[in-house]
Amino acid sequence: MPAINFNANPYLLRIMKTLLLLLLICLTALLGCSHKKAGSISRASHISADTVKEDLDTALVSLKSFSALPLNEAICQLWKMDDAGQKHWNELFWDSLINKRKFPELALYKDFSATENARCTIKFGKWKIDKKHRLLLLSFTDGTHKSYFIRKILLQKMVVIQQIGDDYVTISFSSDGLARKQFSDDPFYPANNQWRIRPTAPETDEQILNRMKQCVHFYSLFFQDNHQRQETDISFIGLPNCFQWYNGGIGLIDKPDLDRKWIDCFYS
Repeated sequence: MPAINFNANPYLLRIMKTLLLLLLICLTALLGCSHKKAGSISRASHISADTVKEDLDTALVSLKSFSALPLNEAICQLWKMDDAGQKHWNELFWDSLINKRKFPELALYKDFSATENARCTIKFGKWKIDKKHRLLLLSFTDGTHKSYFIRKILLQKMVVIQQIGDDYVTISFSSDGLARKQFSDDPFYPANNQWRIRPTAPETDEQILNRMKQCVHFYSLFFQDNHQRQETDISFIGLPNCFQWYNGGIGLIDKPDLDRKWIDCFYS
């Protein structure tokens, strides 16, 4: 099958406009919904943590509400890398090819699946804990592996040590201490990000339509998750998209201005 020319394919243009309308409807319905409240949150905890937001949405659970929590459950969160040793800071936080800051993250889920760097070079895999040696072990679908020695872990902070070459670097992660009750509804869950993986061969119109539907589904989950976490600012940094977000509206980005990450989601 020949490569698809987006400019010359009115069918694909109709797809984009239809999906844009669907996304707008989803987001309008989401923002119009009243905020659900959960029961009172217990403050008893054997693990120190930062403050937790009140009136928590019922789709989320505050890990601080548990009096005790096993390590393999406490670690199931979205961890944002905050800092690293100065010697390796650029390697971990800076993309020298595009001359931009990276925002490394690590999302871990109860089914032992993992998404690394959803805003950078996204990778999927599995995780496990070696409790005897205090190791967090990651195995990715591309055949690579990574291990972190867990130096310290609280509900909203984790400090690990990683070996890079012959050196060791201390890395700090932070989280909001919240987890989704249905982890498969997390926007960064691996199954919700397969549309971002570039196909190895040209796709049919139907396959491209399905890829776009998955994209809309991702952004629906993404907005819902930010809303339920009571975020006041939504960051799209590092996420591939073809949409222009306005205060109260959505548009399509002109082709010359499309981000490389969005283009790389497709064969051509």
